[in-house]
Amino acid sequence: MRVLITCFSSISNVAAIVPQLYGLVNDYPQHEFIVLSRSFLRPLFDKLPRVAFVGGDIRGEHKTPMGVYRLFKQLKAMRPDVVLDMQRSWRTRMIARLFAFTGIKVLRIGFASAEQKRLIKRGAEKYHSIPTIFDRQARLYAKIRLKVNDDFRKLYEPDAKQVAKIKELYGEKQGHWIGIAPFSIARGKTLPFRKMKNIIAYFDKQPNTKIFLFGAGEMENELLTDWQSLYQNVFAVHTNLQLDDELALMNFLDVMLCMDSANMHLASLMGVTVVSVWGATHPYSGFLGWRQSMDNCVGVDFSCRPCTAHSDRKCKYGDYRCLESLHSSKIIEVIDQCIMHNA
Repeated sequence: MRVLITCFSSISNVAAIVPQLYGLVNDYPQHEFIVLSRSFLRPLFDKLPRVAFVGGDIRGEHKTPMGVYRLFKQLKAMRPDVVLDMQRSWRTRMIARLFAFTGIKVLRIGFASAEQKRLIKRGAEKYHSIPTIFDRQARLYAKIRLKVNDDFRKLYEPDAKQVAKIKELYGEKQGHWIGIAPFSIARGKTLPFRKMKNIIAYFDKQPNTKIFLFGAGEMENELLTDWQSLYQNVFAVHTNLQLDDELALMNFLDVMLCMDSANMHLASLMGVTVVSVWGATHPYSGFLGWRQSMDNCVGVDFSCRPCTAHSDRKCKYGDYRCLESLHSSKIIEVIDQCIMHNA
């Protein structure tokens, strides 16, 4: 059986495909898999055997319906037996319908929308954790008689060239290496920068410690460069590495501090201990990283949390108290505990 998996969604959702797909590739050597996603995410799948990656340019060549149709023609030539729509965007729906017209079986992932609405209405204090994105993927695979497992631990070990590049840029690892990804696409999921700078300043003063700042986007990169200039042992990663090299660098980290964001999922793929900050969203919403511990999820309990499952939403009080009330010292404490546990 040849299975086509489609997802142009956020980096987080695409990264979430990897762990269970890794297990399926190992458990079902008689099957082949095709992954359709955005081109720059190819490094997430290149190491998986019997997985063909097809990159889509949704901001260029494949932006329009005609472009998506050309993408469908390319995929059709690969002759999949079944299509799994992991996103249900207009592009993946269009591709799914075109395959359905040709007689190919099409299945779509569930959104758990009803559970998310109940969680938001009642609040995390009065509700419970809802099915995760991994649970929903597992249900989809079960419909084609594929059983997933949770054996995945790490995407890959860095190769000699990547290790040499990291050593050239940052030296031989000694002491503790801490990753920090301070950004999210949503205001309600981003720790105030003054609090983040407190955390960076604390660890910058610790002996034999290096801090690596991860980010993307022009404005974010400028800010990370500014922060790098303020501290002695802080490095803005974006200036030196591409995605596959960033993943390789994560392999050397003792811990990664993230928002509810893409880097939380990427670090989890590399087997890194992740400390995640949650404001408007909540781990109960089902978007926690692979094998991430709830003990390392930092947030303040308010009856209004979560006010959203994953998207941006303006705080109804106007002050984002869920993040403003979160002390830097609490996050530092959790990071220190993780470092001690991993020592």
